[in-house]
Amino acid sequence: MSEPRNAINARDSHIWTLRMALVMVSGIALAMAGILYSRQNDFFLHVPPDLSNGANIKPGELQAPNAYAFASFVWRGLNDWPNAGKSDYPTNIKKYGCYVTPTFFNWIAKNEKEKNEAGELGRTRSLSHDDAFANEMVNPIGNNVFEVALTTRVHERIEGLPIKDIIVRYPLRVVADTRPCNRMGMALDGFYAQPERTEPEQVSVEKK
Repeated sequence: MSEPRNAINARDSHIWTLRMALVMVSGIALAMAGILYSRQNDFFLHVPPDLSNGANIKPGELQAPNAYAFASFVWRGLNDWPNAGKSDYPTNIKKYGCYVTPTFFNWIAKNEKEKNEAGELGRTRSLSHDDAFANEMVNPIGNNVFEVALTTRVHERIEGLPIKDIIVRYPLRVVADTRPCNRMGMALDGFYAQPERTEPEQVSVEKK
């Protein structure tokens, strides 16, 4: 009787093993299906603002006007110090940190430290520009990378007294970014050339 009983136990054990393996394989298959489904339905679609002539849009493909608007939004956000650069600049770096690449984030953090040590953050600052977007302001260089020439007027004050009013051209590079924290799908990646003034300083008051 022992041999038939052992055979039955062995069969039952094998059936149980097969069932567990089937459950595990089914679980893995469902998980993979879920991942594939989410990836197929989660993508960036960058729609240009002017669709009067139509547009051929591909998922994940950046558009020149959007790259320009993004560069302006983030760069002005970083450099808007309504209270004082000493408090506003670090706050802005934290706020916009995911809209710049890690390399450029390190540069900005170093820039904040250097300006603080040089006593250049005890002032307010705002950036403004009146130029409407034009195609020549953005240069696509391939692989979802754009060079954006952002020309802004820089206003700085100390205790309400104007100390600087200049126009500066910031040559910024915009790249695609798929980090989960970045819901815009773009990031500033630094300067592709040195920022430069486009006209002499108009307001200059010596500090006493």
